[in-house]
This record gives sequence, structure tokens and C-alpha cells, in this order.
Amino acid sequence: MSTDGTGGQDGGGNGGQNGDNGGGDNGGEFGVTTAVALGVGGIVGGGIYAAIGIVVAAAGILTWFAYSIATVVVLCCAYSFIKLNDATESSGGSVSYIEELTGRSTIAGVVGWTLVVGYIGTMAMYAYAFGMYGQMLIGFEYVWGLPVRQFISISVIAAFVGVNLLGAGSSAAVERYLVFVQAGIIAVFGLIGLWFGAANYQLRLGFAELGLNPIIAASVGFVSFEGWQLLFYDQDQFDDPDETLAKGVFVSIPIAASIYILVGFVITTLLPEEVIAAQPEPALLYGALLISKWLALAVGIAGLVSTASAINSTMFSEAIFAKNLISDDILPDEMGDADAAAAPERTVIVIGVLTAAFTALGSLEAVVEFASLAFIVVFGAMSALALTVRGEEDVDVNPIPPLLGTIGSAAFFVMLTWYLYSQLPAVFWLVVAIAAAVFAVEGMYFKREELAEGVQQVEKRV
Repeated sequence: MSTDGTGGQDGGGNGGQNGDNGGGDNGGEFGVTTAVALGVGGIVGGGIYAAIGIVVAAAGILTWFAYSIATVVVLCCAYSFIKLNDATESSGGSVSYIEELTGRSTIAGVVGWTLVVGYIGTMAMYAYAFGMYGQMLIGFEYVWGLPVRQFISISVIAAFVGVNLLGAGSSAAVERYLVFVQAGIIAVFGLIGLWFGAANYQLRLGFAELGLNPIIAASVGFVSFEGWQLLFYDQDQFDDPDETLAKGVFVSIPIAASIYILVGFVITTLLPEEVIAAQPEPALLYGALLISKWLALAVGIAGLVSTASAINSTMFSEAIFAKNLISDDILPDEMGDADAAAAPERTVIVIGVLTAAFTALGSLEAVVEFASLAFIVVFGAMSALALTVRGEEDVDVNPIPPLLGTIGSAAFFVMLTWYLYSQLPAVFWLVVAIAAAVFAVEGMYFKREELAEGVQQVEKRV
């Protein structure tokens, strides 16, 4: 496996070319405004529509507080990512950081495989939400005996596989403008819902119900905050990447968190908890319907646009990320061509097929919780790694944020595992099965690579 971080640089360069073609803030290179827009869009884009109902079902009236807790931990983890990026010469994200700072290829491989499957789970979550909103706007659950939701979900995945195979991929310029649709409509919904709740004397904070539920809910919906991390894979598209990334991440996370907190507060004000628990997926649509059918239509359309955009941008970023892992021998060559100019065709197809399988066969809860566990593990590991670069030359690391990120991620992992085991045993065992399959395949691949290297060494001696 490579430890020079060249794979990450290749991915960043590709993203930079993509971004340059779409125009930019400064001589064809994107600046802080675009970084913030992409960060907000990546976080809010699909998470608000796909996961908020599940968070509400776990936290109830304290959903807003659960999102507040998650925001603190995410900001601490983001601080760790920024410092690791400053401490390394590579620009490939967490896998490159581990390789360069520790030289432990196996651990880097575990993180790489975990992220690949985590992103597939995230896209499956977005596709599930897209299908659900499409089904509700159409008004039919079945056509000729076939489930409409699954058909729509698989169709949108297939469409974006085609888009990426044709080389269109993800354009930073387009994503930047879509944010005004994605985040703008949902923010307007939150403000109108806040006014509606205040006018009807329904607003309440719910502090009387404080307990472990908000912490559990913060872990349940942790995947909702993962979108900012994608900026690190394409950071060469930004002017002065280190400074632009730091500003973009630290501005976009609070903006996105404010939207989550506002909407979570409004949803639990407008809808009874039992309604959301019964059907968590369309929670936003039901809340909007209480105010106006036109607002519900706007929220539904925004949900389709947001989740579709999130699928597209995540698929492109993951394909580039996977290509870098192939070049580092972390993923097998059969996964795609590491020398491809853009996203490798085989990589895009494999990612698309696995995402379609996840969204068609799994439940939304299983997909969300597996993805949440994956990102909790990776974010916590990066926070722990950031503690090790303290005292490095030219890297000033305040130990408090990485420490809080490590402790918070560990607490979330324990809480989420316990919650799934005790409250959702079927989901728990499905997540365990998925994780076991991933590690089994990964272990067989690394064992095969070690045997191949051993044979090569023997042949050289002979």
C-alpha cells in the first residue's frame, strides 16, 4: 500500500478540474463561499429528509437538543480533520492521514473499507427518502403489484450511475446554486412552522423530559452530519485549500445545524410523537401539510431535488475516493481502473449496484444506523489521531476538541449499539451481519495481498 498520499492528490486534482470547468470565485478556483455552500448542501441535502423522522422517534420533543449535542461532537471531529490536514502533505482524507502519520496500512484499509460501505449506506438512505417522497407526491404505493418506492429509488440511482458514466459527475458550480433550493426551502419551512406553532401556542422546549434519549438520538442521526467530510476529497479545487477548508467547514456545520435544530423543534411542535414514530420517513411532509398544501408541495419537491443532488455528489466523490483506494492497493483492482481520468466506470457500476441493493432490500432504519455507526467510528478515530500530532512542527493543536470528539464518538457508539440491541434487535442483527460481511471480505482481500507479496519475494530469491 502506498503511504505517500498520491491517491488523495489525484482525487483532489480531478475534483479541481471539475470545479474549474464550472466557474469559480477566484480565477477559476473556488473560495470560501463555495466551500460553505457545498458543506451546507452536503449536510442538509439528504439528511434532513431521510433521517429526521428516526431522530424524532428516538428523542421526541427534545429532537432539537439531540441535534445540538451532535453538533458539538461533530465540530470537535471537524477540528481534528482540519488539524490532520494541516499536519500532512496528502489531501485524501482520513485514509491518507492514517497512512502518512502512522504508517499502519491495515488500519488505513479498515477505515477505507468502512467509509466506502458507509457512503453506500448514505446514498441508499438518500435514495430511500427520494423514493418515499416520490411515492407520496404520486399518491400510489403499488402499481401493477410492484412497490413504487423501490422502483423510484432504484431508478434514481440508475440515472446517476448513467450520469457519472457519461462523465458529467458532480459539478461544484451546480451544487453551489442548488443549496439555495435545498437549504432555503427547508429553512423557510422551519420559520413558517415556528410562526405557526407560536400563533397556536404549541411551542415547548421539553426540558422536563431530559434524560438519555437526546444522546441516543444524537447517535442515531449522526449520519446526518457527514456531508462536510466530502470537501476534503476534492480540496484542490479550492483557492488556498487549508484556509478555505477550515472556514468552509466551521461555517457550514453551524448553519446546517441551525436548520436541523429549527426544523426538529418545529416538527415535534406540529406533529404528535406517535404519528412520527409510526411513519418517520415523511415527517417533514406531514408537518408542512398541517400549515398549507402548497408548503407541503414545496417541501416535497425540495426533498426530491435535495436527495437527488446528494446522491449525485456523493456517488461522484465516493467513486474518486474508491479510485484512490485502488491506487493504494486498499481496494482490489477488479473494483476499477486506478488510472482512469475521472471516476472509473466499473467503480461507479459496483457502487450503484450495491447502493440499489441496500435501498431495495433494507429498511431505512437499518441503512441509517449502519451508516451512523460507520461515521461515528471514523470520526472518533480521526479525533484520537489528532491528539497524536500535538507538538508537531507548524501544527498547533488544542487538545480539548479532539478529546471531546473522541469521547463523544465513543459514547455515541456505545449508546447506538445498546439502543439497537435493546429496542430494535432486528435492525441490530442486520447491522452486525453487514459489518461481518464487510470485514470478512476485507480480511480475505488483505490476506490474498499478503500471500501474493510473499510469493513475489520467494520468486525473487529463486
